[in-house]
Amino acid sequence: MPVTGAAAAKLCGADFHGAEVEVVRSRCVGRVGVRGIVVRDSRGVFEIITKGKGKGKDRVVMVPKEGTVFRFSVPMPVGGEKEINEENEGDKERNEREKGSNIKELVFEMHGDQFMTRASDRANKNPKWHFLKDV
Repeated sequence: MPVTGAAAAKLCGADFHGAEVEVVRSRCVGRVGVRGIVVRDSRGVFEIITKGKGKGKDRVVMVPKEGTVFRFSVPMPVGGEKEINEENEGDKERNEREKGSNIKELVFEMHGDQFMTRASDRANKNPKWHFLKDV
């Protein structure tokens, strides 16, 4: 499914606080594969909380935007919601599976170089397209 200009404009002004992101490419190889939830979106870095193995092993990682490609997904409902029959009201598990099957995810990759502003500034300004020398 192609991304339209209107959808791209909304993504350029999006606030990524609370979004689940993954580092796909980076100048520093050690950062590739970092996956977690954005807890702070500053001018030059995303602060991401990652899930560690074991109890209390979660940690906050600062990932610079410059030279990094991030992947995130947006859930999108496909088609209409199926109505729940009155006779099947008690079968909540099956109804949840039917609802879940109508949701697809749009996966986006964004170049951190294009988002080198604070979230509040990015939401108020029109996006300016720049030539990416690293692509």
